[in-house]
Amino acid sequence: MDTLELAKTIAEPIGTVGMSFYFSPQAIAQGDGLELDVITFYAGGRGGVLGDIDTVEVDRIFYFFKTGMVATMVEKARAGADRDATVASHLEAAKDYAAATFGGTDVETLRGFSAAAKALTATLPAGQWPIVDGYLGQSVPADPIHEAYYWSILLRELRGGVHTDSVNAAGLSGAEACQLDRGGIYFGLHGYSDEDRVEETAELVARRIAAEDDTTARMANLLEVLDDTQRDALAAGALALHEAVASPVAVS
Repeated sequence: MDTLELAKTIAEPIGTVGMSFYFSPQAIAQGDGLELDVITFYAGGRGGVLGDIDTVEVDRIFYFFKTGMVATMVEKARAGADRDATVASHLEAAKDYAAATFGGTDVETLRGFSAAAKALTATLPAGQWPIVDGYLGQSVPADPIHEAYYWSILLRELRGGVHTDSVNAAGLSGAEACQLDRGGIYFGLHGYSDEDRVEETAELVARRIAAEDDTTARMANLLEVLDDTQRDALAAGALALHEAVASPVAVS
């Protein structure tokens, strides 16, 4: 499998799998333990891996949200619970979700996926994608199911960081990119309203499509470090994880 095909193959599965624990029952339970609602818990956990940085900077890194939305949520999270504790619970929620979902997935497929993802991320430049760096700074779980899910989260963040680069290169704002993503299904969730909408001209739509294509091309370039066996393993694992999200099986 060439890397362009691989980048296309894993994009949707990893995009779905890596975010599936954010507002899951497992995340709700972990958030409750800190007396944080699940949305605040999401911001405090995902934003918390960035370290002790200004909330305005966290807001900037969460490029596709309306300016100020994430900063407000992170401030609320920090006021309600210790940042390190929130990050630890965020990662525990991911493990809990994985245990409730991937119990029927072949372990060797998961091991191969993790090994390929680890090989890829070992070659990434530090300082390019802050959330990627943040998750890489956390401990990698030892359990093969938990580990595979950790890498799926990280790979989702990698494509997200690369996509931010492509969107910026295309001269698109976060609001424009969000409005034109999948029919705007995340537009409201990311804090935007009708007054933030722009006219969807042919030129604007073309730039958004070009940004997506550029994202895939950039991901393909990063994937060049993998050999054929690793590429196949990454694809097989991503597809198996995606299938399990649709038909979850808990670890027995």
